[in-house]
Amino acid sequence: MFLTLLLFSATSSAQEIKAIEEGAKKEGRLNLYGSMREDEAKPVLDTFEKKYPGVKIDYFRSSDEKLASRILAEAKAKTYNFDALISSGSWDVKNLGMTLKWSPPSASGINPDLLDPDGMGTPVYINTNVMQYNTRLVAKADVPKSYEDLTHPKWKGKLCLEDSDFEWFVGLQASMGKEKALDLFKRIAANQPAIRNGHGLLSDLVSAGECPVAVSNYGNQVARAQKKGAPTDFVAVNPVVTLVVPAVVSKNAPHLNAAKLYVNWITSKEGQELIVKNGGRIPVRVDVDPDPPRLTKGLKLQVSKRLVGKELKDVQALYRQIWQGR
Repeated sequence: MFLTLLLFSATSSAQEIKAIEEGAKKEGRLNLYGSMREDEAKPVLDTFEKKYPGVKIDYFRSSDEKLASRILAEAKAKTYNFDALISSGSWDVKNLGMTLKWSPPSASGINPDLLDPDGMGTPVYINTNVMQYNTRLVAKADVPKSYEDLTHPKWKGKLCLEDSDFEWFVGLQASMGKEKALDLFKRIAANQPAIRNGHGLLSDLVSAGECPVAVSNYGNQVARAQKKGAPTDFVAVNPVVTLVVPAVVSKNAPHLNAAKLYVNWITSKEGQELIVKNGGRIPVRVDVDPDPPRLTKGLKLQVSKRLVGKELKDVQALYRQIWQGR
């Protein structure tokens, strides 16, 4: 019985993909919005176009916030342009009711802990929050093993933190309890961490020795710096607060099949291996490892929810009050 169901499922998926592929070729185009840098995205997009030569991708890249604002403006003007979006801002677009409820056949290979329970967003990659440090400035014996270690007075003036790590901020409150987490944050804040904008900049500052320890940074940013020979490493504290970056398909997509085809492909084994190879992203599939594997191997990932509306504003205010004293 189980084998029969499995064979039926595989046949059904193959038929769905074939129909989508044929529809995509007729549409001939995909309007893809995303936050991935052009130099990182190009090899991935080129591979897709070679695999599906009948579909040309028009890629529009911007920040998460600007992408969401653009899509909202398009909707208000009823000039629906985007077919698919891959960005942290995808959750905002989903919450505005602008996305299609659809899961690609490839989703069966994705870590189930990362899946959207509403079935409207398909995970493409994740960002893990880790502590980053400079290996030349921080002796092995002094490498922090927990966030509590960062409350020690020896770290005063030697820490840095990204200015908008709101999901990490909320994620630790969820795992530790709000009162305990806020107390911890205040004691780390007493060591006066430098507040900077951008996880890439934070990684550069640690690598250059301008900041010995980043309280929180993305694991893949540290791995990228290491591959370039930078004297830096990371410590992951379980449970590791994790942000899921999903793909969503517009419910008003002018090229619906092309959007579905791309989302299914980018979350397939082939697509996931490409985003690891070309951008150092952390994949979401159970059969694809990040580089290096220790970015996720043996870690307990705790997915942090995307904040929107009043909840986001309240968290932003509290974050700035604690870390920036305003």
